[in-house]
Amino acid sequence: MVKMLSFFGNKKIIGIDIGSSSIKIAELDVGKKGASLLAFGIVPTPPHSVSGGDISDTAAIGSAIRELVDKLKTKRKNVAIGLGGTSVIVKRISIPKMDEKLISEQIRWEAEQYIPYEINEVNLGHQILRKSAGASDSLDILLIAAVQSHVFKYAEAVAIADLNCSIVDVSGFALVNCFKANYGEMPGQTIALLNIGASASTMVVVENTEAVFCRDIPVGGLNYTIDLHKTLNMSIDEAEAIKLGVSTGQPVPDEANKIIEATHDVVCEEIKASFDFFLNTAHSQNVSRCFLTGGGAKSPGLIDQLSKIVPCEKLDPFFSVKVNSKDFSKDYINQIRDFSAVAIGLGLRQIGDE
Repeated sequence: MVKMLSFFGNKKIIGIDIGSSSIKIAELDVGKKGASLLAFGIVPTPPHSVSGGDISDTAAIGSAIRELVDKLKTKRKNVAIGLGGTSVIVKRISIPKMDEKLISEQIRWEAEQYIPYEINEVNLGHQILRKSAGASDSLDILLIAAVQSHVFKYAEAVAIADLNCSIVDVSGFALVNCFKANYGEMPGQTIALLNIGASASTMVVVENTEAVFCRDIPVGGLNYTIDLHKTLNMSIDEAEAIKLGVSTGQPVPDEANKIIEATHDVVCEEIKASFDFFLNTAHSQNVSRCFLTGGGAKSPGLIDQLSKIVPCEKLDPFFSVKVNSKDFSKDYINQIRDFSAVAIGLGLRQIGDE
C-alpha cells in the first residue's frame, strides 16, 4: 500500500482505525507463515469528536485510545493509522513516461489541477500502476493527497495517547491490505471492496492485484437510524436500538422492516453511482465480485440488494489471519468480524513497506 509518512525505524506496530462510531485497535504477529491476531479492542468513539473523517476533539480521541491500549496491555508504541473523508483524495491520473526518480516532482505539478487545496497544505503520495492499460508513452499513477491539518490531528491524538504515529495510510488501502492477506492476490480479476461505516462508506477497486480506485460514499449505517427516527417519530437512541434489533433478528415492528428496505434502495443507489463512475472513467473491465464489511454490512437484506449490482459476499478478515481460540472466543470473533477489517489491514503494515 502507499506509504505516506514513516518514522522511527523498523519496529512492530499496532493498527488503529478511528471511525465516527467506534475506535478499533489490532495487534498482529506478522511472519513468513502468515499473520496471527494477538490483541483486538473496540470502544465507542467519544460523541462529536469525529465528523466526516476529521477529528474535532483530539484530547477525547487520545484519551479513548490510551484507555483501550491500557486495557489490551500491549507494549508496542508505534502506530499505523488510516485516513478517510473529504480531506483525503485518491485519484488515478496519467503522466508522460519518465524516470521514476523524476515522478515525485512531476506529481506535485500535476496535483494542482486535481485537488481543491493549496499544494503546500497537503501531503502527497503516489503509486505507479505497473499494469497500466494506457499508452506506452504514459504512466498511470494513483495520486494520494491528504490535508496536512487533517493528518496532524490524527498524529496529535496518537501523541496524547503516548504513542508514536509511525505510519499514516489511507483506510481504503488498509482494507485492501486485509483482503490480500486473507484471500491472496486474485490476478486477472477486478474486485470491489466495500466498507459500510456509520456515516460514510469506502469503496476500493482492486484490478489485477492493484488498487486502482478509492472513493468515500456519503451513506452508511446512520442513514438507517435517521430514517427510523424520522418515520417512526422516535429518539435517535430508540431508532438505533430498533436498527440493532433488526440486524440481530430480534422482533421489531413490521414498519421498521419496511423502512430498512426503503433505506437499502437509497444506499444501493449511491453505491451503484460509484460503480458506474468507476466503470465510465477508468475504462476497466466489469467488476466481477464485491466483498462487503463494516457495521452497516450487518443490515439484513443489504447483500441481496447489492448483489443486483454486482455479486456480493461478506469479507472475512479472519479467513487466513490466524486466531488462537485460547485467547479469543468464537462469539467474540463473530462480534468483531464486521468491524475489524481496516484495523487489521493497518496492523499488518510494517514500517518501511510500500
